Amino acid sequence: MIKNTGFYISQVAAGSPAEKAGIKAGFRLLRVDSQKIGDIIDFKIAESDTRLRLLVMTGQGYLRRIKIKKQAAAPLGLQFDPPTMDPIKRCQNRCIFCFIDQNPPGLRTPLYIKDDDYRLSFLYGNFITLNRLSDKEITRIKRLQLSPLYVSVQTTNPVLRRAMFNSKMAGRGLANLKKLVGAGIGIHAQIVLCPGFNTGAEMEKTIKDLYNLGENILSVALVPVGLTSHRDGLPGLQKFADMEAERLIKQVSVMQNDFLKQRGSRFVFLADEFYNLAGFPLPSEDEYENYPQLENGVGIARQFLEQLKDLSLAGMNILPRKITVTILSGLAAKPQIQEMTDIFKQITGLTVQTVFAHNHYFGEKVTVSGLLAGKDLIEAMEGKEAGDVVFIPDIMLKDNSDLFLDDLNLKDLEEAFQAPVRAVNSPQQIIDVLLKFSDSSETGHKKGNK
Repeated sequence: MIKNTGFYISQVAAGSPAEKAGIKAGFRLLRVDSQKIGDIIDFKIAESDTRLRLLVMTGQGYLRRIKIKKQAAAPLGLQFDPPTMDPIKRCQNRCIFCFIDQNPPGLRTPLYIKDDDYRLSFLYGNFITLNRLSDKEITRIKRLQLSPLYVSVQTTNPVLRRAMFNSKMAGRGLANLKKLVGAGIGIHAQIVLCPGFNTGAEMEKTIKDLYNLGENILSVALVPVGLTSHRDGLPGLQKFADMEAERLIKQVSVMQNDFLKQRGSRFVFLADEFYNLAGFPLPSEDEYENYPQLENGVGIARQFLEQLKDLSLAGMNILPRKITVTILSGLAAKPQIQEMTDIFKQITGLTVQTVFAHNHYFGEKVTVSGLLAGKDLIEAMEGKEAGDVVFIPDIMLKDNSDLFLDDLNLKDLEEAFQAPVRAVNSPQQIIDVLLKFSDSSETGHKKGNK
């Protein structure tokens, strides 16, 4: 038996071709179609075929040859650790705005990893700097047309870019950006706005420089610098004030109108947080142009409100039995959650309690739901009755798991709340769960939170 070779399979998707073929988490992948796999890009290309022959090693170290037939381009359903299969390319910058440097102690080890890997950018939308991208990697990106990529630009001013990335290689990142754009690679750019650094005239110049690179710059997202309470020894940065957010929205609105006339696209988009800070209404759905940077916090609130419009209350006018639910979320989502609960009030027999958790783990300045730890949620519910079921946004959990940032899980919350906890990604999912609760005894805990 030979162990510790090949690529470690961390998860196998339920119902996937790989699961049906008997592949399990803990196996190692050695070859696909007699070809050696170098990394996740090689694997993704190989798995697109309809007939595959895999050589794997079981958890006990035995070799198995497995044949799989599937539809073209259908994924096998395998996830690897690390996700790139070979080692992740680590970030060598020391950015003044880096959020990971502000992480509190006690998180899962992977949450302290700073990647700067073009493969994760292409596959999962991770933002990369391009500062240390090699000529060999650029050639591969061009040859395989790995597009789009998500690039952390921050500024096109070389001097300021070196200061913000705290790296002498920052200028190289701009040169690499131009090479990729010139080769037809689509780029979604990010600018993390740090008041006093890359805002105002510097921001406007950066946006225009990116626009002038041509239509392969697909979009630009403006997001506010995230500041936690764990910045000891880090550069002093300020959070956006309400008035600054208002000025920014007006400044960007003028640019959007100009770009729309010139290119037919607004090109630059603001994170939801700016509208919340300024007390401005969110743009319409059309103004987000199919949400090119949704995962960057650009348009999540608007998408939620659009989901409310499509909400079906069929069969929910009058519940067969009374149900009390708790909706537990972060403070940033408060306006949207309140709109949802107003709709839920139409349902006879339904009582809705909303609880908005403060972030004690990262600090009070962090208000988004996705950065709440399990302990934050437990503290928010202290002294409150949970009711029949508690709903939380599924973005609080690690992908494909029930783990929170602090390694508490859904069962831990259910024990604390003495009620079932359901992670959902839309208002309709809440209705679907309520339909099940209304005609069953699905609740598995005593009511009340101790």
